[in-house]
Amino acid sequence: MELKEILDKNIIRVGLEAKSKDDAIKKMSAILCGNGYIDDVDEFVQDIYLREQEGVTGIGNGVAIPHGKSGSVTRIGIAIATLKNDIEWETLDDGKVNTIFLFCVSNDANSARDHLVLLSKVAAKLADDDLLHRVSTAETAEDIVRYLVEE
Repeated sequence: MELKEILDKNIIRVGLEAKSKDDAIKKMSAILCGNGYIDDVDEFVQDIYLREQEGVTGIGNGVAIPHGKSGSVTRIGIAIATLKNDIEWETLDDGKVNTIFLFCVSNDANSARDHLVLLSKVAAKLADDDLLHRVSTAETAEDIVRYLVEE
């Protein structure tokens, strides 16, 4: 499974207005629903918060990677949002968040492997500070996709 097969500009938002973590998660979930990735926003959001109880998803450098492993998922994807303004989020570096990668994966056994593969590919990309800066300051969804699939 390659990122270029998963990334979809239709579920990427540049300059998303979100007042809080909850607001961002709900808006991104609605985008996923509107594009056929999930069939129940409330169930998906509830499952994100179940996962949030397991540990911090703010990985530092302004990035959060919440996971929606849920029965409401109809298609695997990664919703991405750069935020108009930084928001509070529980993070490893106690900083605020301005870029969110929301993993959208079914909770069935087959999807567990896909989730780990995607997570490792995204984590490897985000370890590159220059790439992370380009993503967080991108002007279009197409730019974000291009930056993330570049080798």
